[in-house]
Amino acid sequence: MTLQHQEVKESLIKTTLKLMEKGGLESVKARAVAQLTGVSVGTIYNLFGNFDRLILTANSKIYAELATMGRERIGAIETDIARKIAAGKLPDSPRDRMRERLLGLGEVYVDFVSANASRWSALLAFNRTRGVSSNEDNQEQPSGLIDIVGDAIKDAPAWPTPQKRRLAGRALWSAVHGVVTTNFFGGDEAGGRDRTNQLLRILITAVVDGAFAPTGK
Repeated sequence: MTLQHQEVKESLIKTTLKLMEKGGLESVKARAVAQLTGVSVGTIYNLFGNFDRLILTANSKIYAELATMGRERIGAIETDIARKIAAGKLPDSPRDRMRERLLGLGEVYVDFVSANASRWSALLAFNRTRGVSSNEDNQEQPSGLIDIVGDAIKDAPAWPTPQKRRLAGRALWSAVHGVVTTNFFGGDEAGGRDRTNQLLRILITAVVDGAFAPTGK
């Protein structure tokens, strides 16, 4: 692919994201994307194969932004954990550190959805109409997020190997994704945010307790 074609691809993706932000998935039409980018509709199909592939690529950008936000915030989460331990507000144990990490990452998820409500709504709407979310093993988009979760649970005795941690990370990502998706729609919905955070605390506490529970062996 030539540099010019790559530049056009990036422009089409940016236009798609802008339309998502402005009017959700319904505003993302092939003709509108092409016109705003200054190319023909045929160019979309030549570069992406079909229009759905363009939207999937834009969705990958959204997932990547969420993963970047998670990586950027993990340092602050660790600093906060250390501060709480030093102040005697948190036991210095692998279980408690892991719970705080996961709760912090859960807040990152909610903050991201709040700040990107329209694009997130468009992503979910596309997944529902195309059946994407029903088979996450066939999509690479959440991979970076799963890696972040897998690293956060590295001290759990229930998942001692990288393979088990990745599987557990996928399960936890799916559970958190489900809680946020069904309870919080972004924006300034304070009640929805509080309810979502309460549910995430229940979920994460149960997962952490299970991960450190005696096996009986």
